[in-house]
Amino acid sequence: MISALTDILALIDEYSRYLEEHGVRCDDQGFPLMQPEWYLNEWPDLVVTYRERGSQLVSDPAHTVLCFYCSDDRIYPRLEQVLEELDEYRPFMGVIGSDVTVTADMDIEWQRLIILLNQLFDAVLAVNGIKLVQNLRIGLPSTLVCLLNVTEGVMAASGTLGCEPTAEGDFSYAVKVHTLMPSKVILYGRRDPVMESQLDAARIPYRHYDDVHTLYRRRLT
Repeated sequence: MISALTDILALIDEYSRYLEEHGVRCDDQGFPLMQPEWYLNEWPDLVVTYRERGSQLVSDPAHTVLCFYCSDDRIYPRLEQVLEELDEYRPFMGVIGSDVTVTADMDIEWQRLIILLNQLFDAVLAVNGIKLVQNLRIGLPSTLVCLLNVTEGVMAASGTLGCEPTAEGDFSYAVKVHTLMPSKVILYGRRDPVMESQLDAARIPYRHYDDVHTLYRRRLT
């Protein structure tokens, strides 16, 4: 169970060794060099959290993308059990990258460490044939360098649950998008008009997908 920094460091070391054994190269900061063929390039019909993968919301796993837009205590077991749970992912179209919390008020080295953890987990899925959608979550602007190991032009995603709406005049999302220049973007959760306008300005296609709570409420009405 992940409960301390030492647990995260041990998991990072385990992932790094596994990826090295599978021929994955890393940059000088330890971030895996993400390969374009690892990524999904088609829109899904549905996006649900890993927890809801077997729910009544999912009628066609082959056109459904899983995500980790949920609390960290639900993500940590997936990180620890990734190799044991590979068959849980295989029926699905793909997976949006891990979303362990990174916020701008965290120590900068802690931010980089969590982004590294998220990306190493994603790479472990990818080398086992699970298609990815790049999670655009970072922390402070200085952590934008943590996206430079990702190939431009891949499919990406942003979650808005638990986040304040993007303020007018805040161009941090636009800078992030222009850093990666994704081919298309999945937006999961409530709508964010400023975020969408910045994607429009960058001429990057996007689609909005309701979160699972909204989908369940809709089924009840």
